[in-house]
Amino acid sequence: MFSVLGPVRLHRQGALEAVGQPRQCAVLASLLLRGGKPVSLSRLVDDVWGDEAPPSAEGSVRTYIYRLRQVLGKQSDSSVQSVDGGYLLPFQPEALDLTRFKETTARAREARSAGNLTLAADLLSEALKLWRGEALAGVPGPFASRQRSFLSQLHFACLEEQLSCEVERGRYAEAAAELSALHVEHPLRERVCGLLMTALYGAGRQSEALMAYHTTSHMLRQHLGVNPSPELQQVHERILSGRFRLPRRDTRPTTGQVFTASQPLAQLPAALPRLVGREKEQEQIAQFVTATESSPVGSVCVVNGVAGVGKTAFTTAVAHRLAERFPDGQLFADMHGEGPTGKPRDPAEVLADFLQALGVRSEALPEGTQARGLLFRDLLANRRVLLVLDNAWDTDELQDLLPLTPGSVVLIASRTQLRSLTTSCPTLSLPLLPLSQVNARHFLACRLGAERVAAEPEAIDHIIECAGRLPLALANVVARAAYRPQMPLTRLAAEYTASEHSALDALHSNDDVILNKRASITSPYRRLDPEATFLFRALSAWPGALFAASDVVNKARQSEQQMDQLPSGLTHAHLVSEEVPGRHNWDRLIATLSAEQPSAANAATSSTSLNT
Repeated sequence: MFSVLGPVRLHRQGALEAVGQPRQCAVLASLLLRGGKPVSLSRLVDDVWGDEAPPSAEGSVRTYIYRLRQVLGKQSDSSVQSVDGGYLLPFQPEALDLTRFKETTARAREARSAGNLTLAADLLSEALKLWRGEALAGVPGPFASRQRSFLSQLHFACLEEQLSCEVERGRYAEAAAELSALHVEHPLRERVCGLLMTALYGAGRQSEALMAYHTTSHMLRQHLGVNPSPELQQVHERILSGRFRLPRRDTRPTTGQVFTASQPLAQLPAALPRLVGREKEQEQIAQFVTATESSPVGSVCVVNGVAGVGKTAFTTAVAHRLAERFPDGQLFADMHGEGPTGKPRDPAEVLADFLQALGVRSEALPEGTQARGLLFRDLLANRRVLLVLDNAWDTDELQDLLPLTPGSVVLIASRTQLRSLTTSCPTLSLPLLPLSQVNARHFLACRLGAERVAAEPEAIDHIIECAGRLPLALANVVARAAYRPQMPLTRLAAEYTASEHSALDALHSNDDVILNKRASITSPYRRLDPEATFLFRALSAWPGALFAASDVVNKARQSEQQMDQLPSGLTHAHLVSEEVPGRHNWDRLIATLSAEQPSAANAATSSTSLNT
């Protein structure tokens, strides 16, 4: 048994034992707080010394590992093992007091959600008893410092929640005593102030409740230059007016929300009134969610496809259809990984938005992506939520955003396939293809009117061909046709087919970047590596839509072995698709983009210079 909620200690036969000098404790803390995963020697050095590591640091870490093995002993259930380039400390999760703390607080939240305030308060008190002072007390190093800050936030949140339960149970006098001391120590904590005001008012000490408000209000203005939150101001005003109602036992405040009953989060953007031609795919996701409900971890569905195929609209529609299965709400974030700028959002920024939506005050947000991700997962433990991440680009930006708690589902819309996610949880990869000819006609009929579409069938077929049966390109057509309702569709079709190289120009939109087809497919092209960029340019000389690697060997001036490997980069970015093994296809609009790039000869010259 190990303890980190206080000084780092080893529990053996009911007694606490020290594990060595401070830096030796820092090495043990690094191994423990990484959950039994391997830690490299260089990472341990960084954890203990940071940028100030001496030349002898690696040797010192090896010495600490040797001493830890002696302390743990051969009869211990856990001992430090050497792995490739580092060390591993295997242990059962319940052997760490931090794990037991998290499990107990999760049970308390579940009890509170069920309305059992007494059980919730008892469990939270039990969790608080696991602490023996400041977490990682006396442990040096930047890693311990970061973890101490995060763990202190967890401790304070648990303490606030326990006192909130006491207030809701009507134990006003007892709660007021503890809250008064806490308020003196943390006068800027608005939730503490709000709970204290409620407890004092319930105990018949109205004047002291008003004094607590004035103390916090003054400190906020003096130190932060801000006014109290609207919630705290409302409590103050209601106490003054005599209209304040003490919280009833079925009121369930969450972290950061002092007096209002918690409401399920509902962040999904509005869905289209009708989604054309995606019934089969919607059913696939619904069946996948049903099949993975009993999984010990959450599940992930990645909707991928070429730019403009309608991933966002589809994912949003599916999320609305599934929303009722997730009683704890739905979270949404646009990762901006596929915009014209090519600058994805910082995951730490996204996590800050999620945590604040879950009730964490801005001043209580931990620093760094990893710490925020840990708190995010902790707050979502034992909750069933639907998380929608739109315009994701790679798995690195997603690692700290996935709660992966049992019963939760993450829907991701991305132009890339995000294959590595399949290794960590049940995953459905759902490629979204262009609409069929019938559904593309139906798409236009729903938006332009069935009569207008039926009156000019040849023009409609030509427009659908030019648009590649992609919903984004068809929406561009609809926008232009709806703006000029008297214009014959035959004339509009002619504008899209003036020449092969003007197809993207015709689908350009100055007024709405969302409808700009050129921008949507240029973004993944710009992210290609040099070899894949070279192949994409060289393909512009190929006469047809279907090709094999061997077909372009001579034109690309590459060996057949090299060419066999290159199409996968284009497939991953959904610039081409693999129809059957070894045979690839691309649509007319992407072929147009390729034709606009430097010629195959120039591309070959560029490639030669790259390889020399």
